Amino acid sequence: MGSRAWRRTHPGRVAVRWSVAWTFHRPRATQGVVTVGITALAMGAMMLGPVREAWTQMVAVVPEWVLILVVPIVLHHGLYWGVSGFFHRVDTTNRPTWVARHRIQDGKAKRPPLRRVLRNLAWNQLVFAPLMMTLIWGGLRLRGWAPSAAMPEPVEVAWQIVVLGLFSEAYFYFTHRLLHWKPLMKRFHKVHHEFRTSAAMASEYAHPVEFTVGNFGTLGLGVVLLAPSLPVIYLFTVVAILTILSHHCGYALPGMPAPAPHDWHHHRVVENFGTVGILDRLLDTDREYRTMKDGERRP
Repeated sequence: MGSRAWRRTHPGRVAVRWSVAWTFHRPRATQGVVTVGITALAMGAMMLGPVREAWTQMVAVVPEWVLILVVPIVLHHGLYWGVSGFFHRVDTTNRPTWVARHRIQDGKAKRPPLRRVLRNLAWNQLVFAPLMMTLIWGGLRLRGWAPSAAMPEPVEVAWQIVVLGLFSEAYFYFTHRLLHWKPLMKRFHKVHHEFRTSAAMASEYAHPVEFTVGNFGTLGLGVVLLAPSLPVIYLFTVVAILTILSHHCGYALPGMPAPAPHDWHHHRVVENFGTVGILDRLLDTDREYRTMKDGERRP
């Protein structure tokens, strides 16, 4: 589709010219098995007597601000930098080869300078993330929430994770699509799309307004509204961070959430606004993407 035709069918959006070819790689049937497995293992561990006893003791002695502010941030930073650092190494060295061979991107990567990326991430993660976590904690306290010394039962964990996931899909889809409205794209979202070729680090490379309202809102607003148990908050943090990193990384690793839909979004800009594709299909914002065949190239 040419840029003029695209403008006629997408009024009010920012048209982006692309110059790097993109090859469609059909997501495997096993996509997401790893995150489902992590959730299942966590639920199983929560049923173990020693784990329940350790949790009760921890809640009794560790201050609430540490449990709700420090622990999630440590989980986040550890996962984000461990995973994104690993994929950055693969990007720059093509090693290990068993990962490099799963790359879905073609040609020379189009990304902002690493120094600019690190400066942006430092502001977002060291300044704005603690502020947002404090707001989330305050919202939970207004709900009357407090850490429970009792470990939640598996059924409770399961339905809370599902509800949080569905809320995140809806919130991210609509806020992300709104950010593609021309004034907001030019003012805020264009920062994230400096990564024309996506990478794991791109998952949190964003204007502070997008980072706080969009990214943190996706993860945190549902937590405030639902007020789930603290172990569920930890588990949801782990699953959500791994998912967003997988979506941006550019490597279709077996069992991990498929990166192709969001990689296509970074390439084409005008499709695939959601996280798991449910709303894109329902609202017909994956029209071109879903017509592609495995191995098909698009300019």
